[in-house]
Amino acid sequence: MPALFNYILTPSSKDEVLLDRPLPLSHRHPKHWIHITAENEEKLMFLFQKHDIHQLTIEDILNPNSRIKLEIFPNYIFFVFRGFHFERNQLTQKNFNFILTPNQIISLTLDYRDSIGDIIDQWKVNNKILSRGYEFIIHKILDIETDHTLAITQKIEERIEHFEEQIFGNAKSLDISNVYSLRASLLSIKKGMLQNKEVLEDLEKIKNSFFSDEADAFFRDVRDHSLRILELVESNIESISSALEAHIAISTRKTNEIMKILTIMTAIMLPMSLVAGIYGMNFRHIPTLEWEYGFITALGAMGFLGILMLLYFRIKRWY
Repeated sequence: MPALFNYILTPSSKDEVLLDRPLPLSHRHPKHWIHITAENEEKLMFLFQKHDIHQLTIEDILNPNSRIKLEIFPNYIFFVFRGFHFERNQLTQKNFNFILTPNQIISLTLDYRDSIGDIIDQWKVNNKILSRGYEFIIHKILDIETDHTLAITQKIEERIEHFEEQIFGNAKSLDISNVYSLRASLLSIKKGMLQNKEVLEDLEKIKNSFFSDEADAFFRDVRDHSLRILELVESNIESISSALEAHIAISTRKTNEIMKILTIMTAIMLPMSLVAGIYGMNFRHIPTLEWEYGFITALGAMGFLGILMLLYFRIKRWY
C-alpha cells in the first residue's frame, strides 16, 4: 500500500498529482476527479490555494473522528461518509471526505483505501464511470463501502450464531468479553450507518445542482443497502441480548442446582451431627453410653434420620 496516493483522473487519462503546485480549478476535460491522501494542514492549504476551501473543512478532513455530515459553502459542497474495517474482532472506522464543485470531485482520505485504490488501479476499465458524471464515481465508492459494511455485519452475525450454539451446547468456556466487543461493533455500525443515510438523503435534496437525474436510482440503491444493514444490525443486537439473557439464565439455573444439592447435603448432615454431638458430650452418665450396641444404634439413628429427610424432601418435590 503506497503511503501517498494522489491522482487526477479524466475519462481519458490518469496522472499523479504534482504536490509542489496547487490543485487546478479546471482540467482538459470539463469534469474530472482528484484523489488526495491528506498529510497535514499546511500541505492541504497549499494544494487548495485556488479553491478557497474553508479552514474548518481542512480541520474536518484531517480529523479521523470528524462527524459524518454534509455542509454547503458558496463555492463547494463538503460531505463526510464513514466506512468500516473489521479484523480480529476489532472494528475500525474510516472517514471518506468529498469536496464537490460544479466541475470537480475531490476525494480525500488520511491513508490508502482499497475501495478507491482498486478503482484508480483499474482505471482503463473504470474510466467509463467518470464519463457518465462524477456523481457516479461518488456512487461507486459509497456502494463499495456500503457493501463492505454489509459483509462485516454478516460476518458478525455468523459469530453470534456460533456463540448461541456454544450456549445451548453447554460449552464449558465462553468468551463473554468477545460478545460484548461484537455488540459494541454493531452499535458503532448502527450509529455510522444512520448518519450515512442522513448524508445520502441530504445529497438527494441538492442533486439538482450537482447530480443528474440519472444518478437518483443509484443513490437510492445505496440508501436501500444502508437500510438493510441497519435492519440486520438491529436483528443482531437483539440476538446478542437474547443470547446473553439465555446464558445468564442457564448459568443461574446451574448455580441454583448446585446450591440446592449443597443445601440438601447440609440438611441431611445436620441431624447426624446433632446425634454425634450429643454422644460426644463429656458427661459421665449418658444413656446407652456403656451399652455394647450403643455405637451401632447411634449410626443407625443417623442413617435413619438421613433417609427420613431424603423422603421428606422428595415428597415436597424439592429435588
